[in-house]
Amino acid sequence: MSDWPTIRDSADELLNEARAITGIDIIDEEAMVPLSILLDSYNRETRFTEEGAVMKRSYVLRILKNRLRMKRDLAAHPEILDIELLPPLLINSLPRTGSTKMQKTLAATGDFNYLPYWMCMNSASETGVPSESIDNRIADIQQYVNWFTKASPEVRFGHDMSPLEPEEEAYVLMQSLFAATLAGFATATDYVTWLNNQDQGIQYRYLRDTLKYLTWQGLADPGKPFLLKCVANLGLEAEIVDAFSASGVNLAYMHRNPLSVVPSASRLGRAFRRAYSDIDADMSGRPVRMAGQIMRSLKYRESHPAEFFHDICYDKARTDMRSVIDGLYQYCGLTATDQTYENVARWESDNPKNKHGDWSYTAEEFGFTEEDIRREFAPYNDWIEAVGICNWTS
Repeated sequence: MSDWPTIRDSADELLNEARAITGIDIIDEEAMVPLSILLDSYNRETRFTEEGAVMKRSYVLRILKNRLRMKRDLAAHPEILDIELLPPLLINSLPRTGSTKMQKTLAATGDFNYLPYWMCMNSASETGVPSESIDNRIADIQQYVNWFTKASPEVRFGHDMSPLEPEEEAYVLMQSLFAATLAGFATATDYVTWLNNQDQGIQYRYLRDTLKYLTWQGLADPGKPFLLKCVANLGLEAEIVDAFSASGVNLAYMHRNPLSVVPSASRLGRAFRRAYSDIDADMSGRPVRMAGQIMRSLKYRESHPAEFFHDICYDKARTDMRSVIDGLYQYCGLTATDQTYENVARWESDNPKNKHGDWSYTAEEFGFTEEDIRREFAPYNDWIEAVGICNWTS
């Protein structure tokens, strides 16, 4: 027995509770194994606070309720899976590379379907009837955001959360129960180790079906492509492309100097976990893990034509967003309008850098050095220089 608070319920007990709350008498057989491993990993590795354990239990229960509601609606309306998607645009990058700014800027254009935070977290219909009121689903996530902001106020300086703002599909991937993002807010190393030996494509097939499901609910325009972005996607291109083989997918990459990326991501990762635990997570291995992720991605790219991908330098996105938009739209086969540019200019004016406060960091505070970063990212930096995407001087 651990000396810290845990999620005391078993997987079976939580699944039974989800059925009771939703009134949906479906046995979610696919959930039992990954849920059991996840709960065991959380309880042994995350030193939850009392409140953290309660909130993580609620978080997991929300996932199970969404899964049941989606299963109910897919069973009643199998035609949902026949909905055709336009090729989504997926921003596929390491964290802290400007990908969030890129995502929110593109969402502001009005040319894409994007996923607001509430929709990522509560993707399933409560009633099973299209065009239902979404007030309850939004209010639930507003309560969660209020708690999270209070539990870890530092997060808002690095990645502000709001129910109506565009957010990563990480939260949809979590609903598959086969996603490393489940370990992003609470340590679950054993779960991730188990997951690495499973079919990583499960989460992306779940995402694909969820996008069709959202369209059926009336929450997306079938005439626009979806805008996606999740930092956990990097290195899983083969699984993503396979899941979206029917529609195709456009993969855009943000690039920023790893000397800034790695410590910034470490600070944010630690801040995310502080909502659930008072014990700071060990970030000393970040340079190795993040470099490994980018190198897996480059290995995939080596075997595919260069035109299959689109690269964007962080510095250019900060200083010349119009040309970035032009290049990205050309890659996606879209046409920017005057309204597109007006919306982008308005968003940039309303959202200056560090809008919510300064975000500073050093490598040393997380147990590694800039030399560690240079060493681990040397092949990536050489590739960047050879391709001519960015001009990093340090």
